[in-house]
Amino acid sequence: MAVEPSSPYLETPEVVRLCRLPYSTLDYWVRTGLVTPSVRGGSGRRRTRQWSILDVVSVRALKELRDAGASVRVLKHAQAMLRETWAATLRDRMLYWDGGDLIQIDEWENLVSLFTAPGQSVLHVVALSVDALRAEAESVATVDGRDTRRSA
Repeated sequence: MAVEPSSPYLETPEVVRLCRLPYSTLDYWVRTGLVTPSVRGGSGRRRTRQWSILDVVSVRALKELRDAGASVRVLKHAQAMLRETWAATLRDRMLYWDGGDLIQIDEWENLVSLFTAPGQSVLHVVALSVDALRAEAESVATVDGRDTRRSA
């Protein structure tokens, strides 16, 4: 009787479903070495691969990056980043793909290049909800000398 791993794991059919990835693509990524199941490989007849949580997060991140147009070279770099640098904790980590570079937010909320110019800060983009700004201005506006603020 085989001993089951003590840490949580997922089998390949669950990984394929969670990552919305065709089995053939995942199998190709395993055969080419892009991803590797860390709990149990698929060697042997009818043995399914077993994937750790980090493995599944990596596969899902790579799938999303690939769908966004990232090259295989970028995927390999992202995989190395996930495995080597962030393996201790996946909490509070963000990856961005801008169509040309893989970017992370550092602890000081700076955008830092991970691929084209590793370690260098990149243009800081600000996203504003114009509707929220309008609503805030309307909430303190005065009309014909009357205060239009809404009381809570």
